[in-house]
Amino acid sequence: MTHRIEIPTPPGFSFKTTVESHGWYQLAPFAWDPATQTLTRIEQHQRNAVELQIGWRAGRLIVQSQERLNFSEPSLPDRLRRMFQLDVDLTEFHMLCSLKEGHQKIARARFGRLLCGSTLFEDAVKIICTTNTTWRQTKRMAGLLTDRFGASTPSGSKAFPQPRALAEAGAGQLQRECSLGYRAQYIHQLANGITDGTIDPIKLSDRDLETSESYRQYLQLPGIGPYGAAHLLAMDGRHDFIAVDTEFRRFVRETYHHGRKVADATMLRRYKQWGRWKYLAYWSELWGAPKAVSKEAIKRTQ
Repeated sequence: MTHRIEIPTPPGFSFKTTVESHGWYQLAPFAWDPATQTLTRIEQHQRNAVELQIGWRAGRLIVQSQERLNFSEPSLPDRLRRMFQLDVDLTEFHMLCSLKEGHQKIARARFGRLLCGSTLFEDAVKIICTTNTTWRQTKRMAGLLTDRFGASTPSGSKAFPQPRALAEAGAGQLQRECSLGYRAQYIHQLANGITDGTIDPIKLSDRDLETSESYRQYLQLPGIGPYGAAHLLAMDGRHDFIAVDTEFRRFVRETYHHGRKVADATMLRRYKQWGRWKYLAYWSELWGAPKAVSKEAIKRTQ
């Protein structure tokens, strides 16, 4: 028997654009079928895991599963709303895009929502797995973490691991079994902090916090520097800070400075006009002009 829930989406929501907004859909436990426009997600639900087939029709996410979907806490619909950033209001950003030369296509595509994990913990772990490595290795690390430590569906598919599972494993086991290198220590510290209550994901992503305060608190997480903190803010729908990395530098140099090396401050000034949408303005350019960026950046944004 197929169980089904439907979740309303905001006006102008684009399912395909959100899924393909960046490389998260290529990381376990997601799988994307562009031919059928179906996103598969293995999600822990109570003590077990369920396989979700997610599509979109007539203004609603259509979520189906062979397993019974229980609405008890933690709320599955709330996690799905987080995954697709359904509570983020992009009206102002799309208005700005419609008024700027070269950005109208971004507004027409309704680009701006980023596919997220179902929890802050998942996104933080995956961000740590993107640092100082290749995208191929990032996918491998996410896959191994999921396969080794995630809860299983009846068919054997795995959900992203819960903090307690990684805390109990220990940094040594994480490093040996998941090819994490130095990242194992950070991921274990993060998992342990959430498990023992010294790190509170709900307080960290509190919408009442000033963005600068959220940024400061994210910087205190194990393994999260300025790049990671800015990216976590973007997963909250806040784009005041740009995650400066090698791809940002390469893109701005090639797009605006004929490949010349310029200071980070000069690059960042280019996006000052976007106000609180700085990071999304850059990311929309990266997403909308793949020929201008490296193959590695294209993989992360396709």
